Amino acid sequence: MGSKMWLIIGIVVVALIVAFAYMRGTDTAVSESGPIKIGVSMPLSGEAASYGEAGRAGLELALKEINDAGGVNGRTVELIYEDDTCDSTGATVFQKLTSIDNVVAIIGPVCSAAAGPALPIARAAGTPTILIGASAPGLAGGDDSIFSNYASDSLQGKFVADYVYNTLGKRKVAVLYVKNDWGQGLQQVFSDSFTALGGTVVFNDGAAQDATDVKTLLTKIKAEQPDLIYLPAYPALAVVTLRQMKDLGMITPVMGGDALVGDEFLNSGVADGVMYVTGAVGTPDSFKDKVKALSGSDTAINIITPLGYDALHILANVIAEKGTDPKAIVEGLKGLNYTSGISFSVISYDQNGDLKEAAYDVNVVKGKTPEKLSL
Repeated sequence: MGSKMWLIIGIVVVALIVAFAYMRGTDTAVSESGPIKIGVSMPLSGEAASYGEAGRAGLELALKEINDAGGVNGRTVELIYEDDTCDSTGATVFQKLTSIDNVVAIIGPVCSAAAGPALPIARAAGTPTILIGASAPGLAGGDDSIFSNYASDSLQGKFVADYVYNTLGKRKVAVLYVKNDWGQGLQQVFSDSFTALGGTVVFNDGAAQDATDVKTLLTKIKAEQPDLIYLPAYPALAVVTLRQMKDLGMITPVMGGDALVGDEFLNSGVADGVMYVTGAVGTPDSFKDKVKALSGSDTAINIITPLGYDALHILANVIAEKGTDPKAIVEGLKGLNYTSGISFSVISYDQNGDLKEAAYDVNVVKGKTPEKLSL
């Protein structure tokens, strides 16, 4: 193609970019008198769809409460849901929410695998974002527009190491993790912390999120005879691992992470006896009753439900005080001290946008039901 043709194409592209930017500015101005649009990124299909179902239930309750009370400064709130499938689709979702829908803020993702590729888009656009589960170390990080309503895995990994070493008394641990931002972050913090306590990590390797055969890895683990297997894996990989452990006659105790909170794992038939750690998120019965009454069914409720509920109420409160300008919302979130939440009694962020305080629960699955263990 000749140089003149490239020049013409370049001029056209620049013109389109300018026109698009102008249209965005026009749309934003019009939206000041219409609904306040807030984007939601969560898995609505795939291996973690129950996270999205649970999160959506909490968001819809908050949305009803806010709009029934007159909205925010006389304007209704509108949620735009997008399915990030708990993977790199998160980047496409954030591109749409920020560039096409012109949302004033985003709630989600739930999964770190979706958040990792998505958050650079939110940062570049300056779009205030509240994570509701995505917790890989460094996701919030920095003096920018990203905040998290769930504790960073840099804290969870240390907690798990301390619990395994000091409460369970295990000294030899094998680590099998999912190869994504969440799994790699957790295994690194856990391994470093467990070793510092005096424990030994006898095996440390990962598998792809969509792996269907990990017998080679499990055979190596079996040969090491660990006291426990630490398994920070998403539901599909966790189910594959536990089924193949059974095939290999392995009865080693297993400790997982908070990705195992959903029905995809609990109802898999191989979850019984597995321990897993979650943030100590409040889900009082009165809240559950309200969620189920709104849905009209026995809605699945897990820790994502109150996280989503609180995130929307937080944004509504900040927007009521600061307006819909993204920079003003960010400043409001930086100074947040929210004491009306369901998930935590106090929600405020440190200089990196992470929760200032965090606590954890250890659960063990009995049949298909998780029960909290004493710490």
